[in-house]
Amino acid sequence: MTIKQVKKLNKFNIPNNAINIYGNHPAKSALLSSNRNCYLLCTTEKKFEYWNNFVISNKLNIKIVLLETFELNNISNSNNHQGVVVFASKIIKKKLSEYLKKLYSKKSRILILDQLTDPQNVGSIIRSAFAFNFDAVCLLKNNTPIETPSLIKASAGEIDNIQILEIGNLVQEIKILKKQNFFIYGLDGEGKIKIQEIDKTDNRIALIIGAEGKGLRNLTKQNVDGLVKIDINHKCNSLNAANAATVAMYEISKN
Repeated sequence: MTIKQVKKLNKFNIPNNAINIYGNHPAKSALLSSNRNCYLLCTTEKKFEYWNNFVISNKLNIKIVLLETFELNNISNSNNHQGVVVFASKIIKKKLSEYLKKLYSKKSRILILDQLTDPQNVGSIIRSAFAFNFDAVCLLKNNTPIETPSLIKASAGEIDNIQILEIGNLVQEIKILKKQNFFIYGLDGEGKIKIQEIDKTDNRIALIIGAEGKGLRNLTKQNVDGLVKIDINHKCNSLNAANAATVAMYEISKN
């Protein structure tokens, strides 16, 4: 079932490229975000009072339409919507160069995802980055999954609570970061330094996570300041990208 097939939605001017964001926390984060436009909030009669109060208390300019649960199931392609779907634009990404121009803090933690393509992994990593107080997540302009409802759900809505940056040529961006006094680490199973042993007195740290399966590209390895690894049971081959990124960010966040 598409938007056009739900007659109640036909009178609303929802752009064709709008995405649906479902679930309580993702919906709240999207509605309060300054990095995307929200067009319409859909909920059930049972949840109307809750969402109406949320809209009023936060002085949001958005219309609410009541739908049946089966209609929410169909437009979200999920039965895990918790009675709410928000139609919104995709998140507005800044360029890394724009972000750095306004970076005045001596301390900063940035995560860079190098050709990760699994939406669930990317969403989960974004959630962990926010949890461990990273300031921004950088996604490549190419070879990155498009923003989808499932990616947003996997991030638990935290994609709207952390700065999402877009980068082009990774090697060139690494050079720019170094000029801004960032120490660049690449997470790699063959790294010589254990993640818990890195010098966290470096005020500005960028951590690069490689693609699922392939890991970091050779050119990336050649341009980072150091390759770090997670010390795991030798009988275990590896961690998946999302788990590895979470452990690494936790270690970096520790004082």
